[in-house]
Amino acid sequence: MISTDITDEQYEIDRVATLTAEGANFVPDGTGPKIYCVTCVNASDWDEIHDYIINENEIDGIPNRKIECTDDCKSCDRMASYEMSDAEAEQLKLHSKVAGVHLDPDYYQGTFKGAQDRILSTTNRYGSNVKIGRDFDSNFFPTTPGSTFLSRTGASIYRHQQQDDPWDGIADTTILDADPSYRGDGTDVDIIVCDESAWYGHVEFVKTGVGEPTAFTGENVLKSGFSSLSTTGVCGVLDCVLDLPYYLDPVWFEGDASSRLMERWDGTTVPVESYARNWWNNNSLSHRSSKYVSTSNGGAATGDDDFGTISISSSYTRAAKDGSNTAQHTSGGYHATPCMSQAYGKTEGWAFNANKWHMNIIWSTGAVTISSCFKILKIFHQCKPNRSSDSTKNPTITSHSWGRWRNLTNSYYYWRTPGDGTGGVSYTSGTRPAYLNNFWSGSRISATIVSSYSESVLVKDVVDAGVIFVSAAGNRNQQMVLFGHANYNNYESYSSSGTLADALTGDGVVTYTTNRPGFPSDAGMYNSGSGDVYPAFNIGALDSNKPSNTEERKAPYSNMGNSIDCYAIGAESLSAVDDNSTGAKYNRYDAYYTLDGVQSDNSQDRQFGGTSSACPVTVGLMATKLQEKRTWTWSDLKNWFSTQVTDQSDSSFPAGTEGTTATDSNWNSYYNLQGSLRKIIWDAVTTTPSPPPPDPDPTTLSAGVVLAVTPGSGLSFRGLTIKELP
Repeated sequence: MISTDITDEQYEIDRVATLTAEGANFVPDGTGPKIYCVTCVNASDWDEIHDYIINENEIDGIPNRKIECTDDCKSCDRMASYEMSDAEAEQLKLHSKVAGVHLDPDYYQGTFKGAQDRILSTTNRYGSNVKIGRDFDSNFFPTTPGSTFLSRTGASIYRHQQQDDPWDGIADTTILDADPSYRGDGTDVDIIVCDESAWYGHVEFVKTGVGEPTAFTGENVLKSGFSSLSTTGVCGVLDCVLDLPYYLDPVWFEGDASSRLMERWDGTTVPVESYARNWWNNNSLSHRSSKYVSTSNGGAATGDDDFGTISISSSYTRAAKDGSNTAQHTSGGYHATPCMSQAYGKTEGWAFNANKWHMNIIWSTGAVTISSCFKILKIFHQCKPNRSSDSTKNPTITSHSWGRWRNLTNSYYYWRTPGDGTGGVSYTSGTRPAYLNNFWSGSRISATIVSSYSESVLVKDVVDAGVIFVSAAGNRNQQMVLFGHANYNNYESYSSSGTLADALTGDGVVTYTTNRPGFPSDAGMYNSGSGDVYPAFNIGALDSNKPSNTEERKAPYSNMGNSIDCYAIGAESLSAVDDNSTGAKYNRYDAYYTLDGVQSDNSQDRQFGGTSSACPVTVGLMATKLQEKRTWTWSDLKNWFSTQVTDQSDSSFPAGTEGTTATDSNWNSYYNLQGSLRKIIWDAVTTTPSPPPPDPDPTTLSAGVVLAVTPGSGLSFRGLTIKELP
C-alpha cells in the first residue's frame, strides 16, 4: 500500500517498489525497440497509417519495414501500439496524419502507473477544532466571544472542502466543532481583488501569532527578495496602484531609497505615494527605470514593458483606500474588505498564503477607472518578476464582485425569434412575461458590446494574456445561458421591428439581450468559428439557509442558467467588515493586536451576502488549484470544473424544471436553477487524464524506471506532468 501522507520522493520509491514486485514493465534503457502508442486525429487516418506501419513500404514518414502491432486498441478507433525503435518513433512523429507517438503507458505500467495521478492528501488547518457555522444565529456571535470562538469560520470554508454538505441531516443553524482541511493554501499565486476601498489593518490580513492556520506565513511579496532593503511587514495585502510599481521596478525605487521609499505602518518597505502615482502617470526616465520607458522617450522598453502611462488620481492614497492598523480607510465603500477576507483572509479565506493584492476601482469611491484597472491587470501579469525557485511567473487570478446593469425597456420582447425584427411582443411593467417578471429587482445584468467597446477590448487582452478572470454572476434571479441554448438570442427593444443586430448594438455600452452572461462575466468572450466562447468564470450564490436538513438551494437572488460555472456559499456568509458597513457587526475574540506598542483598531466580522460573496470564495479555492497546476489556463480550470468537481445529486440540490416558454410558470420560482448544473465548488483533486494524449517527447531514459527529461523542461503525458526527479 502506498501512503498519500508522504513526500513526493518517498512516494516514488514506494511506487516503483510496489510495481516491481508485481512484475510490471518499465521502460528499458537504450535506443532499441520499445512499445510505442501511435494516435491519429481521426479513424480514417488511423486505418491508413496502421496499414503502412505493419507492412513494408516506401511511404515518407513511415518506417520502411514490417512492424508488429502489439495492441490494436479496439476500444478506440484512432490509436494502437507497436514495437519500434526510438529513431523509428521519431520518424513517425513527422507524418502529417500522425497526432502523437509516445511510450505506451499501459505496457510500461512500472514507469507510468501512478507517477503523477496521486491523490493529494489533505492538511488540517489548525491542529485543533474551531467553531464553524452556516446559517448563523445569536449563539455564533456572542457579545463577548470567549477563547473557544478563536479562529471561528463559516460554510464558505467548511462546506466547500468536500462534495457532500457537512450539515446534511442536521439543522443548518448547528454549530460544528471541527478542524477544516485543505489541499492547497494559494502559495505563489497572485490574487487581485478589484473592488472598493478596503481596510488592510483588519486582523484577517495581519500576522499576529494568534488563531492562525498552522502553515500561515503572513508575508507579502515586498517582505523579502529586494537586495538592498530588509523589511519586516506583517500585513499580507498590497495595493496594485501604490505598491506594484516597486515590485515591478525595484532598481529605480532603490536608486534613491531615502526619497522614493518609506516604511508602511506594518513594517513593509513601500513606495512614497507620489512616486508610485508618478510611476504610472509618466513615461519618463525621471519617474521609471529605462526598462519601462519607451525608446522614443529615451528608454529601452520593448514588448510588454512598453506600456505607456496609466492615469492615477492624486486621491488614490493609502489613508483613503487602504487604511492602517489604527485607522480605517477614509474613502467610502464597505464592499472590498469582506471580499478580500473571503478570498485570502487567514480564517475566512481559502488562499490564506497567496500573494494578496487589492485595487480600488468601483462605484463612486473608485479611484481607478475600469479601463485603467484592466490595463494594470495586464501589466501586472506580464511584467511581474519570475519566481526565484524555478524562474516561472506566478499565476494571476482576479476577483470581480461587480457588474453592469440596465432597466428593461417596457416595450417589446423577442423570445426565440429569428432576430430579423419579427415576433416581437408588446409589454409594459404590468404585463411583463414571466421570464422578465421575476427578477430580484426591476433591472437586469447586461452583456457588454463585445466587438468594439473599449473596456471589452481591454478586458479581452487581459484574459488573452493569461489572467484568470472570475466574476459574480449577479443578484437578479436572471437566467444566463451559453451559445447554443435556445434563449441565447432573446432580446428586448423599443421597436416593434427591432432586430437582434440592433439589440447587440444596444446603447453603445451594453446590449439589449436578456439571457446572455453580463459584464464582466463575459470578459474575453470570442467567437471560435463555431460559436461564442466564454473564458471568464461566472459564479452563482449558494444559500446558507437550507430548505430542509437534507437539501441545499441557490440563493433566491442568484442568477442561474447553464453559463454558471459553479455555486458557492454567498448568502449571509462570514467575513471581515470595516466601519463603513451599516449592517450588524460582530465582535471577535482576536479583535485587537499590538504593533510597536500601539494597539490596533477593532476588527469585527459581519454576514456578507450575494454573488459578491460567492465570487471571492471561489477565487480563493481556485487559487489553491493554480498553486499545484501553475501552467493551467482558463480552459484547464473549466475542464477541472467539468471533470473533477462532481455535480450534486438532484435530491441534495433540486434543480427544478427549466422554463421553455416566455410565460412558463416555472419562471416564478426563486430557487429554480433554470438549466444550470447542480455544481457546488469543492476541494476536488486536479489530476485528470485528457485524451487525446500528447507526445511526451522524452530525451533520454534513466535506470529503466522513470523517464528523464531535460532539466526545467518538464514532461507531459495525457495532461499530467511527470516531474523531474533529483
